[in-house]
Amino acid sequence: MAKKLNNYRRTVQYLQKIYNLINEEYFNSELEEITLTVQESTRSYGHVSVSNTWFTDDKAMKELNISANYLRRDITEIVTTLIHECSHIWNMQNNIKDTSNGYVYHNKRFKKTAEEIGKIKIDRHEKYGWTISTPTEETIDFCIRNGLQEIQIGRQDIFSLGGFTGGTSGNSTPIKPKTRKPSSTRKYQCPCCGNSFRATKEINVLCMDCNEQFIIA
Repeated sequence: MAKKLNNYRRTVQYLQKIYNLINEEYFNSELEEITLTVQESTRSYGHVSVSNTWFTDDKAMKELNISANYLRRDITEIVTTLIHECSHIWNMQNNIKDTSNGYVYHNKRFKKTAEEIGKIKIDRHEKYGWTISTPTEETIDFCIRNGLQEIQIGRQDIFSLGGFTGGTSGNSTPIKPKTRKPSSTRKYQCPCCGNSFRATKEINVLCMDCNEQFIIA
């Protein structure tokens, strides 16, 4: 039985695992080693630094941050954010300039990499350019094939006045407009233990731990 992702350290390790899976699946395992962090950011879903910010005695790495404030989104959305940032890393490694205006505006070079290599859908934002990132059927299948779990921990600062971390020193995934397209997946959950998974069609599945039938959440 997989451990629930309700622990900070376990969640960071899990996101690093997903980065490695994305690297192998979409980028031919050619993406550089990064330091993955989960830090507070109300301004964007994630960002990657444009220069090396983490150092050891023998290596230097860029930072890829996933916002702690938006961790409890659907796992397909988390994966889409990671692919968005991986597309920036790919472009930087291949000397492709995909942003302007202080790394804020995303141009069509970014859209090309994210859609053709990362297989996510990119739409245009009036201010930030080609940056609105949406999971595709390919993204959903990737999550199902790899048995990716929903993250059950997230940061909520009740008394926060709002933050501006991320996006000022790197490429970021801005917050989406509130209007969203309906998902083509169904979330199934065991009514006994709470284990969950996603599927693209209606199915009948028993939880092997509880002998209870999964129901649509």
